[in-house]
Amino acid sequence: MKILIVDDELIALNILKQSVRWRELGITEVYTAMNADAAKKILMTENIDLALCDIELPGESGLDLICWIQKIYPGIVCIILTAFPDFNYARSAISLGVFEYLLKPTSPTEIESTVKKAIERIEADRTPQPVDGTESVRDQDAVAAVKQYIEKHYNDVITRNMLEKLVSFNHDYLNRIFKKETGYSLIEYIQYYRIIMAKKLLRTTSLSVAEIGEKIGIDEPAYFIRVFRKWTGMTPGNYRREHDSDN
Repeated sequence: MKILIVDDELIALNILKQSVRWRELGITEVYTAMNADAAKKILMTENIDLALCDIELPGESGLDLICWIQKIYPGIVCIILTAFPDFNYARSAISLGVFEYLLKPTSPTEIESTVKKAIERIEADRTPQPVDGTESVRDQDAVAAVKQYIEKHYNDVITRNMLEKLVSFNHDYLNRIFKKETGYSLIEYIQYYRIIMAKKLLRTTSLSVAEIGEKIGIDEPAYFIRVFRKWTGMTPGNYRREHDSDN
């Protein structure tokens, strides 16, 4: 399990990372962000399971971030941890399907208890049901349909909701069978295929790095470079120079 903690106070982030017994809860990775933009970058590159989010953030609010998460990554369980006991905030959080609304100051024990319950819900949702041969074939057809969709629309925005509606599967179940069949999670396969197409464009065109990023559905050049390096071990510019010298 992976958790993302979003809070604009560095001290609060450090206390949460150090005081909560994450490993004992089954959390293997703890990511942190101090604003919504930084949080989104992590969410787009890592398979986050839970988000622990403050409401008051610089720029986009925590509620806005959670709304975005629920639209793009509805399988992520969101917990609010805030110093604001405002009823309107709580009502908005409930309408967004937030798992729990915790008020600061909160003890590590209370956070651990809440996270434990959230993990139990995630595991229950992800527990596979027995399938017969017909359902196994249906799973394979669903994976094939999703792969085809990604490879056709890799340069568009692809959300979890889109893929769920495409095959009428719950996202967590779809992600699980997709990884079983392909070796990649849905997010990983989208990135993987985009980088395949980026490498082709780097080898065969004179488009700039920014233009190629836009062509494959990644509008922010810095983010494109980071994802490209993650998959290839080098920057797009270095990849192009290396293959120019081969030709």
